[in-house]
Amino acid sequence: MKVSVIVPNYNHAAFLRQRIESILNQTFQDFELILLDDCSTDNSREVMESYRDNPRVSLEVFNEVNGGSPFKQWDKGIALANGEWIWIAESDDWAEPTFLERMMGEVKRVSDCSLAYAATWWVDEKGNKLWETQNSDKVTVYPGIDFVKQKLAFCNSIANVSECVFRRDRYRPSEGYRYEWMRLCGDWFFYVLLAEQGSVVEVEQPLSYYRQHGSNVSEASEHKGLTFLEGVKVLEYMIDQNGLKATDYAKSWGRMWAKYERQYEFTPEVSAKVHQRMSCHPEIVRWYHLYKIKSWLK
Repeated sequence: MKVSVIVPNYNHAAFLRQRIESILNQTFQDFELILLDDCSTDNSREVMESYRDNPRVSLEVFNEVNGGSPFKQWDKGIALANGEWIWIAESDDWAEPTFLERMMGEVKRVSDCSLAYAATWWVDEKGNKLWETQNSDKVTVYPGIDFVKQKLAFCNSIANVSECVFRRDRYRPSEGYRYEWMRLCGDWFFYVLLAEQGSVVEVEQPLSYYRQHGSNVSEASEHKGLTFLEGVKVLEYMIDQNGLKATDYAKSWGRMWAKYERQYEFTPEVSAKVHQRMSCHPEIVRWYHLYKIKSWLK
């Protein structure tokens, strides 16, 4: 069950050595390591090249021009991979030494598994834990479409791609156009496409560390309303392809819309775009207005 570990990097030299060492020191050693750099302007290349002679490093690829999308780098790395399983290990995160051993052990028990993920610790720039993560060690196996409806219909319940492994032959390169252009929700779409191909395994043990720092794009993107402007594309795909009904998602989307609009103080321009996009989903609009009224009453 060889694993191809892909490290897509852009300007994370400060974290890169910790990331690479956490991969090389895995207790499960049947893997290749593919290092990708998207035209970094810091000394990332120097750090990567220091590992060139490591027997686990199969490829180092340095873009001459920035590709403009982390998801394009994911697709590029998968196309270069030889393993049966893929681990996209983001360059600013790191993992417990037992991550691959535990995940490979779990997927071996589920013959049709297409995607598996563990819990993660959320940490700050210096690696300090921001809050406690559930650590029950419980393992749940979902039929893929059930996972879409229960875990992906109203939000992306997988915090970070670094906590995932997936089967390479369940990945569909022809579908890349659906998510490569996205800033915030491309990973969400990516998981939906994988879940359609088989079962999903959830391991409630934190085995990786998801770093939050100034260069994360998520919060800035939230201010622009991208959860809705991009996320509704994911939702509409799930409605069309996976048979979602309004009762599966409308209440949660309406609540999230009212909450984020208040929390991130959308500009009038962003608010108008969101309202226009959501006008195709009257049940979401109805729940949005109900939750907005509740917030006014507080």
